[in-house]
Amino acid sequence: MIDDLRHQRVGVIGANGFIGSAILRALIRARVSPVALCGPGPQPHLIPEGIDSETCDLTSAEGLKAWAAGLDVVIHAAGPPSVRNSFAAPEEYVRVHVQGSAAVVKVCHEVNVNRLVYISSAEVYGRPVANPVAETHPLQARSPYAAAKIGAERMIEAYSVSFGLKAVILRPFSVYGPNPPPGSLLSDIIAMARRGIVRLRDLRPVRDYCYVEDLAKAVIQASVLATEKLSILNIGTGKGTSVADFAALVVRLMGTKVQVLEDRSVPRQGESDIFELVADTSMTRNILGWQPETGLEDGLRQTVERRPGRA
Repeated sequence: MIDDLRHQRVGVIGANGFIGSAILRALIRARVSPVALCGPGPQPHLIPEGIDSETCDLTSAEGLKAWAAGLDVVIHAAGPPSVRNSFAAPEEYVRVHVQGSAAVVKVCHEVNVNRLVYISSAEVYGRPVANPVAETHPLQARSPYAAAKIGAERMIEAYSVSFGLKAVILRPFSVYGPNPPPGSLLSDIIAMARRGIVRLRDLRPVRDYCYVEDLAKAVIQASVLATEKLSILNIGTGKGTSVADFAALVVRLMGTKVQVLEDRSVPRQGESDIFELVADTSMTRNILGWQPETGLEDGLRQTVERRPGRA
């Protein structure tokens, strides 16, 4: 099936981001030659050499249409990723994630793109009634980021139902890996550990940590999934790890002996906290034939050993 993708034109939106750049590298390893659409923020080191790339505002339908013309598969991994920052700029998150995704699906329909793969987020589940959480769980936003992701999903669903757009929505859980984005939990832990002490607001929340290269492989498999309708799939490991254990593992792998402390004086955003979020991956295994290959310790070791800025 991957051989089929090598004979198609594949485009990646958000190619200069943390997840988008990992997808580019995975496509290249699979001997697929993608074209890249980059968003704001100069991060040239994240675009592999020899990849054709352009820059365009995601809400520019005209720019998107010119870029997407002739593409068979579009992988959409664009948009600001921070839950925390979304409270300070909800309008921007709606503009990029919702309006931008509306422009993407409209253009995909107009230029006859065969397949759209969208990288959503497990944040759309809010506080699950039970864990692990399946794709059929009701969606409940607890942040502007999650609300914007739900809006983007609904845009894709509308075009899938109305025009038969073939699309796969992937809901990754907590993605980590080399070159973590600024402001992410992993980035914060590494930076604080280098300063001599790690202080986090709450060490109790449990998350399902998925290595970014494993997610990228799932994206490739989704790009060739034989389906005539919209598919929505979780991407995770099915295993939960507390923030306390995650931070302690990062510190150990860095070879330091700094303390990991809880500091409840750090302000939180209303009632936005999600206490446990772990993936039910049974549907993904059955439909996509994907499962994670990288254990948490191995993935974090690769992360802390990778020199910052190196793709």
